[in-house]
Amino acid sequence: MKRQSLTQRILLPVLAVLLVMAPLTCLSFQRAATAYAYAEASDDLSRLQEELLPLIPSGMEAHGTREESWDALSSFLLAAGRTAHRMGGRASLIILGSEMQMIYPRSEAEREMVSPLAEGMAQSILTGTLPVDGDDTEVWRSGSGELCLVRVHELTVQLGNMQYLIAYCPVSQVSGQIAHTSLIVLALYGAFGLLVLLVLWLTIRSIQRALLHLGQGARQIGRGTYVQIQPAFSICELEALRLAANEMSEQLRQGVQSQRDFYQNISHELRSPLMSIGGYAQGIEQGVFPDPKAAARAIVEESTRLSGLVNSMLTLSRLERREERPDLSPLSLLEVLEDCLDRAYGQALQRGVSITVDARCGHSLMVWGEEELLGKVFDNLLSNAVRYARSAVSVTVVPAEGGTIRVCIADDGGGIAPEDLPRLFERCYRGRDGNFGLGLSIAQQAAALLGGTLSAANCQAGGAVFTAVLPLSSHAGADASRGQPEHHTRA
Repeated sequence: MKRQSLTQRILLPVLAVLLVMAPLTCLSFQRAATAYAYAEASDDLSRLQEELLPLIPSGMEAHGTREESWDALSSFLLAAGRTAHRMGGRASLIILGSEMQMIYPRSEAEREMVSPLAEGMAQSILTGTLPVDGDDTEVWRSGSGELCLVRVHELTVQLGNMQYLIAYCPVSQVSGQIAHTSLIVLALYGAFGLLVLLVLWLTIRSIQRALLHLGQGARQIGRGTYVQIQPAFSICELEALRLAANEMSEQLRQGVQSQRDFYQNISHELRSPLMSIGGYAQGIEQGVFPDPKAAARAIVEESTRLSGLVNSMLTLSRLERREERPDLSPLSLLEVLEDCLDRAYGQALQRGVSITVDARCGHSLMVWGEEELLGKVFDNLLSNAVRYARSAVSVTVVPAEGGTIRVCIADDGGGIAPEDLPRLFERCYRGRDGNFGLGLSIAQQAAALLGGTLSAANCQAGGAVFTAVLPLSSHAGADASRGQPEHHTRA
């Protein structure tokens, strides 16, 4: 696919539109101006005719004596001349006699100027090419090519030898002026088009510079230099893109740092049991230990620890790679929770920790879930709570808003350091006490796959509390609202 620069993609279509619109604009202007000029000229002719017709003497006056008829004609011509000059405009007047001789204008200079027009109009009247109805404006072209708008009125009364009253308006000059003006319009259009192209080019250049700057920043981020692109842009969309790139850079930086911490911590955790296993094995081989069973027991314990760590890594990797959502179905929350409590009871018994359950909902409470994932959430949270508790762990199940259920698992231990809270669910994060694990990461990932959330906080009375919010099944809301609290303690 042929690629275009931003300048080509924007300027070429605009230039094509300007080039196409230039002749269309001139043609439209020329036609509109011509139509307007013709309409104005026709109005002038109509007004001149309307002013002149009332000046024609009535039939009684026209059929008087010859002297009276000539006096009436002279008076009419004098009044017609004054009226034509008074009205101004583009309309002019020619009066022809019964033998097509020119009666008006009366001055020799004017007669000489309009004589070719008068002769041509007389010839057109005689041949019938110029109508004499007087109500319509006709377009007439002289033998020399001059174009005129004409109205011819034939007198119905005998006034001397006057027969045809011709109001005309030459429009050839008007057409020439319009053509000249069209060229001016074309020049102005061209100047305006160049200005538009210049402004567009400058605007595109500024956007190109910003995009190139963003591209350079993106390349640096891709090479592992997680820079923050500066400065801010004045264009909203470009600024939004810059902020998104900076956010991506920060997330990548944190991800890479988290990965480095993970490799460093996991290598340390793997090295410790491996060194213990290797040391005890060499001791057995060289007969250092008088009782090989104790050394073998230590090897078994370290192997179990190592196997648990590897299994946790595989479990977290499998949960993170899971592309499809699990096949969720209604599950009894309390039944799954009781199974997890049974598994945690042994660890709690060894550490002298009691576990209290306060279920403020019906025993048949159903949630959308998958038993394996739901078990991973509760197993890891209970194991973590028992590990850090001094003497007690409490489990509280209460209905929440929006068709969800809240499960809170709290301990009475030392709580979570404020600096550890934001990173508590990171893989292999080593907190204030130097403790290490993947359990909380697995629990959070499993809760997310179930459509729920997992959060951590410190209790006001001391200790930590982990809260899992899970979606109820469609028919579990009534059970949650009708159920009586269930309270029991395991010690």
